[in-house]
Amino acid sequence: MLGNRWLPLAFTTGTAVALWALTAAHGYGWQMIWLPAAVAGVAWPRDRKRTLDHCLRRLRRQRVESR
Repeated sequence: MLGNRWLPLAFTTGTAVALWALTAAHGYGWQMIWLPAAVAGVAWPRDRKRTLDHCLRRLRRQRVESR
């Protein structure tokens, strides 16, 4: 079925679409059209190869080289 990587995306996007359908039923569909896309963008699975430590190391290295 769905892998663990895609499960949060499927769940949150499904919830956002359901909320959008509810608001559309009450006449506010166009005002909330951004909701499913915004939620899907936030929940999109990312490759976790680059950790925060790796990014900070790269920034420190660039800062030292620029001196």
